[in-house]
Amino acid sequence: MPELLPRAVNVNRAEGILSAVWPDGGVTTVALMKLRQICPCATCAEARGENPHPGLLEAPPSEAAPPAKPRSRGLPLLGDVRKFQISELRHVGRYALGVTWADSHQSIYTWASLFEMRAPASSAS
Repeated sequence: MPELLPRAVNVNRAEGILSAVWPDGGVTTVALMKLRQICPCATCAEARGENPHPGLLEAPPSEAAPPAKPRSRGLPLLGDVRKFQISELRHVGRYALGVTWADSHQSIYTWASLFEMRAPASSAS
């Protein structure tokens, strides 16, 4: 399988959009707010109420333990707007894009996950 690397990655800070252009002509365009909300790191996954390590951290149910309260499924939208601004982009090996947000949080998005969000290339007939 050939390496999945974009031809270009751009951030439009004025519009709050990240775009990646793929060799097949498809383009991934994602709002920075959405990109931050889908951050795959363990801290963000836990904030969304997801278990970042399924099966690894789950203890058997105990009758003495109170039932867990459900967590919110989304990250709060209010607060520091710096969390939706990118301060740095970098390659992580040859498999991912590293993002440092203006609030110093760091995210890693694999090229494969960004490729899955692409719009198909338009056919010029």
